Amino acid sequence: MNPSPPEVSTEPECRKRYSWSSSELEELLEASLLLAADVIYSDDLTDALFSVLKKLMSEGSEKVLYLALEKRYNFSLDDLDVVANGYSRFKSYIKEEECEGLQHECTSCFVGKRVDIAEIPQYVREYERGNDVELWQIRYNKQSV
Repeated sequence: MNPSPPEVSTEPECRKRYSWSSSELEELLEASLLLAADVIYSDDLTDALFSVLKKLMSEGSEKVLYLALEKRYNFSLDDLDVVANGYSRFKSYIKEEECEGLQHECTSCFVGKRVDIAEIPQYVREYERGNDVELWQIRYNKQSV
């Protein structure tokens, strides 16, 4: 996996189409709001996502991530049942916010709370939110590392 944030090179022959400039990396460090949606599918991708988030959120200014997801159910041969494996892996990275006061006991470096989406206005009339749609507010707990 490529390092994140990506390495910066000032040499012209090393500049690639998707290279990050020094100023872009500085902006990234100062960002305070991160947004993600529909990024929880498989365990491997969830592991990669949280690896990148740990690097992004542990440096620079304090950041908050708002992550929207929909639980994806599949039949599991291991469990012989219909399960939301991607969601289970996601939840393994998150310590519910009630643990926040006990930071020395938290093993997870991500503290989150589920946002009540019923309180968010819905402007698309032909769409009905399912019960499996969730919005999470997630912060990085630097003391737990």
